[in-house]
Amino acid sequence: MKSTLKAAAFACALSTSAMAADTSNATGGVRPFVGIGYSSGGDTIMPVQITVTNSAGTQYREDISAGAGIEARAGLWFRPQGSAFSVRGSLGVHNDQSNGINNDQSFFRRYPIELQAIWHQSPQLSLGLGARKATRAVFGVNNATLSDGNGNTQQNVTFREKYKSSVGVVLEGEWAITPGWGLSLRYVRERFKTQDDAPETVKGDHVGLATQWYFN
Repeated sequence: MKSTLKAAAFACALSTSAMAADTSNATGGVRPFVGIGYSSGGDTIMPVQITVTNSAGTQYREDISAGAGIEARAGLWFRPQGSAFSVRGSLGVHNDQSNGINNDQSFFRRYPIELQAIWHQSPQLSLGLGARKATRAVFGVNNATLSDGNGNTQQNVTFREKYKSSVGVVLEGEWAITPGWGLSLRYVRERFKTQDDAPETVKGDHVGLATQWYFN
């Protein structure tokens, strides 16, 4: 008798959980979207030290990291009518950059492709899990002054170093402020490897905050 009651209670719990998902979808179909956000994390690719002009030698750090930077994306979102699930695909640009006043610049830039499966827990809350491939990843400097840490410097250096990325994992929770505008918290796990004779692997793991606008 106790086993029967436990089984009934468990079935009831599953039913309640399933009913908690949002299946009311009155706006199913395909919707284009754009988004922008900022992330932090990953290994430091190059430490950057900024010296403030017209100051008493004031300096600060602004490192270039494999998981940091501003990210903009655009793509398509699809949800079948009456379903608690949707899919979202996007193309973007993710860039961590430092600029000086003398046209000196350092950056780590990549163009991620993402595909997510999304569960809509309610009309406001959705949780996504997907894959990410950061294509055309490159670290570069323009007109920079480089130091080896021993007092030796080289002026006006410009170069590029290409990286290959692994297929990463994306976890994202989004809260819909309105039906067409949402805020999200993201976590990405990915790796990058230099394309040279002695490849070096760097972690691009990061967390980020983003906002998305959905149209139609």
